[in-house]
Amino acid sequence: MKTALEGKTAVVTGVTSGIGEAITAGLLEAGTSVLGIARDGAKLAALRVRWGDRFSSITVDLASPDERRQALARAKALVPRVDIVVSNAAECVYESPLALDVDAFRRLLEVNVLAGIEIIQGLVGAMPNGGHIVQLSSVTARHLPSARFGPYATSKLTIESFIESIRLELHQRGIKVSLVVPGLVATPIYDKVRGFESTRAKIKEQVKVWLESDDVADAVMWMLTRPAHVVVSELVIMPREQTR
Repeated sequence: MKTALEGKTAVVTGVTSGIGEAITAGLLEAGTSVLGIARDGAKLAALRVRWGDRFSSITVDLASPDERRQALARAKALVPRVDIVVSNAAECVYESPLALDVDAFRRLLEVNVLAGIEIIQGLVGAMPNGGHIVQLSSVTARHLPSARFGPYATSKLTIESFIESIRLELHQRGIKVSLVVPGLVATPIYDKVRGFESTRAKIKEQVKVWLESDDVADAVMWMLTRPAHVVVSELVIMPREQTR
């Protein structure tokens, strides 16, 4: 039986692990062709073997403006029509906003803000009426647990404001714009966050069962498969034990 997403084309960032990998798997299972964007070329090659011909990929460090421009040019050549854009790629830091050096702040904003903006700006012209943009954010942007989450929250608040503004602009073109705001998710991103180990352990004492990547992917797939007259503009999803 044909699904609502069969035959469509999606561009997804951050596809080699966690939420991005789970979303891509869901899209492919639904019959969508996916162009995946990520930094790890070896992982992308392995995913191409696993997922087959409907998955293609571009290797790019989204922190590099030059690499992003080259990747966008290639993306436009590979997928002249884009039905879905999922802006998922992100970096996370856990540091005082007064201690995080400017270069680290710049990289955080390049990946979490400017990459998303540039990819959406570059691909929106190829999106038809009925297209759909989905941006991943974080509840940290709404409820700051401590100052050391501040830099990450700053990046997420900024991209949320951009998404809200393009929702107003793209409404006239019939393009849906959705924001997904997850709480704690058990993904590999936390393994790379320096200085977060002890705080992570304390959080686990309070919230023992975190969301899985598949939980967030299921929410995204639900948003993408609503009837044409329905748009879920924002969805907050958290583990049961997390209050905010």
